[in-house]
Formats: sequence, structure tokens, C-alpha cells
Amino acid sequence: MGPTQLLIHACEQVLRFTRAATWNDLSEERKVQLGFNTGIMALGLNLSKDEGYLVLVKTREGQLSMPQLHAYLRDLVAKHQITVSETNIQRSF
Repeated sequence: MGPTQLLIHACEQVLRFTRAATWNDLSEERKVQLGFNTGIMALGLNLSKDEGYLVLVKTREGQLSMPQLHAYLRDLVAKHQITVSETNIQRSF
């Protein structure tokens, strides 16, 4: 069985919001949405705590840049063969 629409949407949203230059460029609402969608992505891809949640914490704390987080998440999506819409990822936020 392939990925669900919810998982695909979560991956797209995570990639969309991590296009921001820095963590602080995101509004509080977007930060919450990023955290929520990261959780869906982590559950859907069966990621470990380190692979999912902790990279988001490291980004929030400044240990990982947003471009690094975005690249990491792109790699995860590709590794798990999730087909995402670049149009959805490039939408403004």
C-alpha cells in the first residue's frame, strides 16, 4: 500500500514551511503547523525520535539551519519514495 494523502500532504507542508530562511521567519501559527506536520510525517514514515522530532528541536534551538533541515527532510521524502507536488511546496506561506 502506498502513502496516504495525509502523509503526502504533511510531507509537502513540512517542505513548504522549511523553505523559510530562519526559524524566526515563520509565524507562530506556521511553527505549530510545521510541528504538527512533522509529527504526521514521523509517524507515517516510522521515523525514530532522532530522525523526526529532534531535528526540529535542533532547528528551533539554532543548532541546525532551516536550509539544512529542508535538505534533510527532502532526503527523507526521497528515501521513502514519497511523491510530492513541487507546486504545493512552492506556495507562499
